[in-house]
Amino acid sequence: MCAMSFHVDESEDTALQAALLRQPRHVLFPAADQFSTGFGESGWRAAVRASNEHLIPRGLTLGFQAGRGGRDVPPQAYLDMLLLALQLQADALAEDREVVAMVLQLGLAETLPPPQLGQLLDAVPQHLRTVARPQVEVRLDAGSALSPAQLRAVGCTRLNVIDRADAPGPTLLVQARQVGFTARYYQLRVPACEDTGFIERLHEVLAEAPERILLPAPCALPQRPSAAHWLQAWRLLRDAGYEPIGGDHYQRGDLPNPHGPGDGQRHCDLAGVPRRDRSDFIGLGLSACSQIGEVFYRLEDELGEWRARLQSGHMGVAAGLILSEDERLAAEVAQSIACDHALDAAAFEWRNDEPFEECFAEQLPALSPLLARGWAQWDARVLRLAEEGRLLWRMMASCFRPAAAIA
Repeated sequence: MCAMSFHVDESEDTALQAALLRQPRHVLFPAADQFSTGFGESGWRAAVRASNEHLIPRGLTLGFQAGRGGRDVPPQAYLDMLLLALQLQADALAEDREVVAMVLQLGLAETLPPPQLGQLLDAVPQHLRTVARPQVEVRLDAGSALSPAQLRAVGCTRLNVIDRADAPGPTLLVQARQVGFTARYYQLRVPACEDTGFIERLHEVLAEAPERILLPAPCALPQRPSAAHWLQAWRLLRDAGYEPIGGDHYQRGDLPNPHGPGDGQRHCDLAGVPRRDRSDFIGLGLSACSQIGEVFYRLEDELGEWRARLQSGHMGVAAGLILSEDERLAAEVAQSIACDHALDAAAFEWRNDEPFEECFAEQLPALSPLLARGWAQWDARVLRLAEEGRLLWRMMASCFRPAAAIA
């Protein structure tokens, strides 16, 4: 891997650290608390029907999760609920819809022991058309007692270790390599000031050289976050030759870019994964969120209510949201900034038949302070993010989103 070094300017560091802590949490998608409870089962069915009739059917990514309430349920009972939800979802989808990836969200592997987890994965191709070798990413807390060998044995192909202070996350990466995971990821959390071992753990992770390392997302800040360590982590990744490939994902520099040049079609899904093409994201489990086309919805978060609705033949949709045309255009721009770290105004106009500067006349001035810092620049009609701007892509993208979408 090629190595890089960066000149560190103290005043620039101060500005970057302050900006890191000011980043909005929800930029690419509306927050779940913005969903309307007036959107129910009929809204979900209408969204699925419209998606089925799309000229070129989008692939499907399935996201299974336990939710807070699911972790206290007997494993077989929760598995039965997931299987019923999977069947109901499959019954509503057209036969040509195809699963390309699955994400087992943090906590699910502890909720369902490996035998039940294997049953869940085996059930997917029984209900839905599935590509020959779908990606199956499992997210595991660094302090989990589960072994990567158990997860690999039931069909998981990618292990994403979620960092935690005083937990042997780097050791899980070693074990994952030994049992043949096709890819290993390491997800950093926002470091706390009292986490004195954060940088040392990161050095251990870099020595193990996983395929991807994910920078912290500002979704959950500790009481005393260390912006200095957050910034240092980014510099260490860049020094080690890791390259940004979209969202918070940085890939080892000797690997080919999995997405190719940006064309406005790349997409970060609800699981935060940058993908080559837009896919519908189907969330299954308590409180699970989904995106089908321009429609978002959330399932029930109370166990008894969700079980009752499933048993009556309903998915258990609790709330939802349909993007307006203005929101859709803003979301497209935000996705371009997140995935491509650039925004081509002419390409936007070609795709949407709308004048870019008129669409975002009120939002464009918000970029001025970021441009003045040198964190981005206009190259003719292409906005290109500088190295620092890629670290702060949420701030760049938020300039184009309606104020109500930023939280």
